[in-house]
Amino acid sequence: MDFLPFEIYSAPFPKDKYGHIWEIPNYLTEQELENMQGDNRLNTPVPPDCYPNLAWNMNWQSSKSQYILRYASDIFQWHLDNNDIDASYGFHYDEENSLVPCEFILNERVQASPKGMRLYPPHTDGGKLLTCLVPLRPVKSVPTHFYGKDNPNSKEFPNPTVHVPWKINHGYMFCANRPYSWHGYEGDKYNDRWILNMNLFSPVEGGRKKPFNISNPGGWSRIMSSNKTTIYKDYIKSLVKGSDPDRFN
Repeated sequence: MDFLPFEIYSAPFPKDKYGHIWEIPNYLTEQELENMQGDNRLNTPVPPDCYPNLAWNMNWQSSKSQYILRYASDIFQWHLDNNDIDASYGFHYDEENSLVPCEFILNERVQASPKGMRLYPPHTDGGKLLTCLVPLRPVKSVPTHFYGKDNPNSKEFPNPTVHVPWKINHGYMFCANRPYSWHGYEGDKYNDRWILNMNLFSPVEGGRKKPFNISNPGGWSRIMSSNKTTIYKDYIKSLVKGSDPDRFN
């Protein structure tokens, strides 16, 4: 995807087993990372009974996330044009594999899982179009597990679990799809696990792209165990200028 104005490259996993997973080094600029690491909320101990995440929505958007939003249609069309793996993506496209134009919504938040948290089950990020994950703290921790293509006849995944090594500010990105984007994570043994999580959504009625549950931007929230993402209704409405308020009800 050389049309993107930043460094991005494919993770070294077989596409026919794990789909398209992308690595993005230095996701945050030096100033953005400094601002993030200087936020005292990252020093807040995560309650041990929190499962799976304590989260707060950012009141600013990182530059690469803004680029991804700006180039979202190109990113999604690239995946359709290179869909020799026969993935079924969450964004709308027609029978000729052409992207159906629609608006996209960016949601960016910081998430923390408590140390010792049990494994969060495999999920595909259904309801989202695109996911970026960026490690923030600690220096060494447990990376996200990628399980790859599922087996419709078994509860077991047929391929070995793979990981993009945990490295602060080294992001990874994928478009939610079936049957490849199965992933999960668990708590670090010694420290709370902090990441930046960016998602793109589309508020298209009648599809699985519609945002779900919402609350106060910039504040804390408890993300409970669910395959649905908890995001903020008033925040999303504010991003869609001139939208009908009832479209999110």
